[in-house]
Amino acid sequence: MNRNTPSARANDHRTTDVLVVGAGPTGLMLGCLLAHHGVDCTVIDRREDIDPRTRAVMVHAAGLEILDTLGLRTAVEDRGVRQLRIDFHTPHEALFTVDFTALDTAFPYYVNVPQPEVEAVLADHFTATGGRLLRGLRYTGHHEDEHTVTARTVADDGPHTITARHLVGADGASSAVRTALGIDFPGITYPMSYLLAEGAPLRPADPDASAMYIGPAGAVSLLPLPQGTVRIAGPVSSELLDRDGELGIRHFQETVDTLGHGPALRFERVDRIAHYQVHERLAERFTRGRTVLAGDAAHLNSPAGGQAMNTGFGDAWALAWRLAAPGDTTRAALLADYDRERRAAAAEVARTTAVLPLLDSMRRATTAPARSSVQESLTGYAEAWSQLYLRYRPTGTAPEDTTAATAPEDTTDAGTAAGGTAAGRPALPPRAEHRLHPGARVPGHRPEPGHHTWLHLPGTPPDRTHLPPRTRTAELTPTQRAWLPAGATAVLVRPDGHVARTAGADPHTTTTPTGATAETEKEAA
Repeated sequence: MNRNTPSARANDHRTTDVLVVGAGPTGLMLGCLLAHHGVDCTVIDRREDIDPRTRAVMVHAAGLEILDTLGLRTAVEDRGVRQLRIDFHTPHEALFTVDFTALDTAFPYYVNVPQPEVEAVLADHFTATGGRLLRGLRYTGHHEDEHTVTARTVADDGPHTITARHLVGADGASSAVRTALGIDFPGITYPMSYLLAEGAPLRPADPDASAMYIGPAGAVSLLPLPQGTVRIAGPVSSELLDRDGELGIRHFQETVDTLGHGPALRFERVDRIAHYQVHERLAERFTRGRTVLAGDAAHLNSPAGGQAMNTGFGDAWALAWRLAAPGDTTRAALLADYDRERRAAAAEVARTTAVLPLLDSMRRATTAPARSSVQESLTGYAEAWSQLYLRYRPTGTAPEDTTAATAPEDTTDAGTAAGGTAAGRPALPPRAEHRLHPGARVPGHRPEPGHHTWLHLPGTPPDRTHLPPRTRTAELTPTQRAWLPAGATAVLVRPDGHVARTAGADPHTTTTPTGATAETEKEAA
């Protein structure tokens, strides 16, 4: 499926500001955002066209906010199915729900949309706004000097080189850029095969909700897709299938039937069937010199909660304003903070998607009090999976635990497997506890490209001598006021929507900034 402009060759464009290796969702999103910032960007990919396999599906609220900034949200939604909740079913008719409709955003939902459709929308926008998408071009290595990175590539017509200020490896789990940098990618591989099938269901799915169907020894998700089709996928059993072996429709259906949900998980027509293994991995660093990793090249997570594409979007959002900053010294400092912040964010995603202990507690919830306890334990999942309330820790505070998750078969200790409470779930902060401390994301805030924003209480205009140049100002909304820390009257928000610092009654008094230093903020703006 070729849904892009015709391939071009690197010798037509030998230099660029930022070279992105990988035209998946992360690389194309970064290209679109850099174009939005006015940065010259080239994206290359070894494939001649878009991979037609569905792969990632969910786009959550934070991703929708980013797409809306680019004017692309409607185009993506038109190709998908809007979803309001995730329902969890057990064979004994227990139903638990994660509801997204109360999130603090103009888009309190998520969208199931096939990854190829997202890539097509992003690719069209990237090229329409002046970006260069070079397909059929394989990255083979690079070298750096004091001011540039020169990448070696090869196409059907021979080798080519491209020189850039910065190189971004967004080339997937088997990243050639990460390998060239010599960065380790430690983690775990789940000791079972995940089964996947897509097609027309025997019984129509609920159009407003994705679902998880839990059985005695496994579980699968059912995701509504466009044109009334669905995807059913998950670790149905502990069986590990031959990696190169084919999965038959009959075997798939017989295995899924063991979950005990009958017609709810049966197909009238199967269009695609596959099996695969799931990995959780985290690169030991995301930056080296002028080269940066993003998306699956930097981190791999469980499919639970549909976080993969969204975490890649978050990487692109965090990178674009940094790569657009003027001056090598400023960018170097900002990219060091990208490494620290986004590694911690990827580790947090791994923590909040370690749901096997939660599913086990659902299996055991056969009484009304037990079911009530399980439903209460779901508090915070919509917030976490939406990625609206992400908080980076300020520089100088205790580091996050960025180790990979414990092997998923260990469900005897919820605290070990999920990094959370004895109730069998991660400790997720409810929305009511969100505060605009340094590093916190401001849900619903729409920063302008390259600009900081001073959000303040009425009657507290800023002293601009203490703000980065070109800072925008706006009054805090009632919801944002409720999130102010005690005594705070204003917050300075970075171009990526995270709080740089807070101000109290004395406008000259600020907390420790997060991300770059105050001096770097001024230079970056």
